[in-house]
Amino acid sequence: SGEGTELPYGKEIELNGFRVALRDAGHVFGSAMVRADDVLYTGDFNPEGGATCGRAAPEKVDTLIVDATYGKPSFNFPPKHDVEADLLTWLEMELADGPVALGGYEFGKSQELIALVNRLGVEVAVADRIATLADAYVRHGIRLHYRRISELGEAERREPRVYILPPGWLRPPLDESVSWLGGLRLRTAYVSGWTAFFDFTRRYGLDAQFPLSDHGDFEDVMGFVEACAPKQVYTVFSHGPELAREISRQLRIPAEALRGR
Repeated sequence: SGEGTELPYGKEIELNGFRVALRDAGHVFGSAMVRADDVLYTGDFNPEGGATCGRAAPEKVDTLIVDATYGKPSFNFPPKHDVEADLLTWLEMELADGPVALGGYEFGKSQELIALVNRLGVEVAVADRIATLADAYVRHGIRLHYRRISELGEAERREPRVYILPPGWLRPPLDESVSWLGGLRLRTAYVSGWTAFFDFTRRYGLDAQFPLSDHGDFEDVMGFVEACAPKQVYTVFSHGPELAREISRQLRIPAEALRGR
């Protein structure tokens, strides 16, 4: 129906016999962990947070249900500030020769990229559906500066700027509305945590890739679990069994992977 009750972070309400509160998940703007009595469910979360959202803060609970997207011990990212510095340096170098395109998930990652590129003081143009989501950020007080690709005049398209696009737009076939992008000979880079473990440059013919993630990596998750000091942990999604095994082995906390559908 589209109707609901607004629940700010940290405000506790009584719901069907449970004391329920939302906590900032640090994943994307507006993302939330859910606490019900002494159970905390993280969903997608990031203890490090980002430029456009807060961070997931651990708290003491009896039972923790934790996301295992990066639940394998080998899934660790390089320091975030180093990756951001590398990306900005690469952009500055490439912009000397013309416009550059970055690909990232439309919700969350693309808005983080807008905020990051805004540090350079260069113009950012984004796909309209990315802009529509970014508009919501701006309405809620997040400072982002960008233009819609659809607003660019033909004479402007080759000017040095950073285009932020859905990942599928980094290579043909392009959507008809932006088919002209294929003629710009853009330098392209994909931005995702998964690029720390897989090479997308060869697979998709890209020029670079940068491992920035909206999730916490394995060490982040383990540190979060330890700080919550739960009596029982349940892991969910992706690498749940591996994460449960490591929590039990390293932290000596009973842990079990919940089976998916």
